Amino acid sequence: MRPKPASGPRRRSRRPLVIITLLAVTLVTIDAVGGGALDPLRSVASDVFSPVADATRWVTTPVRNAWAGITGYDELRRDNEALREEVAELRSEVASRENDSEELRRLQSEVGIEVQGDIPFQIARVASGPRNNFTDHRLEIDKGSSSGLEVGMPVTAGNGVVGRLVRVARTRSVVQLATDPKFVIGVRVGETQDIGVGHGSGAGNPFVVDRGIELEDDVEVGDAVLTSGLERSVMPPDQVVGRVAEVQPDEAARSLILRVDFAAELSQLDVVKVLEWVPSS
Repeated sequence: MRPKPASGPRRRSRRPLVIITLLAVTLVTIDAVGGGALDPLRSVASDVFSPVADATRWVTTPVRNAWAGITGYDELRRDNEALREEVAELRSEVASRENDSEELRRLQSEVGIEVQGDIPFQIARVASGPRNNFTDHRLEIDKGSSSGLEVGMPVTAGNGVVGRLVRVARTRSVVQLATDPKFVIGVRVGETQDIGVGHGSGAGNPFVVDRGIELEDDVEVGDAVLTSGLERSVMPPDQVVGRVAEVQPDEAARSLILRVDFAAELSQLDVVKVLEWVPSS
């Protein structure tokens, strides 16, 4: 005997699926054909299947949201870690700048001068550092003649002299660092008001004042050294160079040789200030 066809609930349960499938194919065909005559039918179909689609979205939304949360968690955690690191770096930089500014104010107050705020300036970023292990005593900044910069303008950091512009292009400038032995400026010892001449002595070495300070002058370790700003000077007055680290008598020349620690950290420059001041010719 041939088996009887399946009947009952199992067979009936397949009918809605078959009907839905046929309707879906029909709708695809209708949508592909297009045309205004079929718009009413397309609208009816949309009304019929909208509850089904809405129900499907309602059922699957928690699953999709959970999946998005799982897959996006690692990326979100990485972003948060990067943001925390950036905030920590910014806080450290702000604290460093505040310390530099406070040191400058204290030093200038000690030697009885006011903060030099009358010279216009521009902030520039260091584009490239000294090359050849600092032997050329140059660095490049990201501003030039298009920003109004000129050769000879002094360059400082938050708390001291950095150097001066020796070459200016349209969007870049080259700074001669104060470590350069050819960087020669007039200086003044703040506590005694003695005038001398100093120069750089190489990367990592102190600034050296070896002319003008007489043997009998009462200069001590810790005294502030500033630019003299005398006539025809290449730097404006009262810019901080640093503090005396060593006083060495030169009996033959009847003078004192001062070794001065720079106030600016020349090996770690990110941002500098260019003073819009040029020496008189």
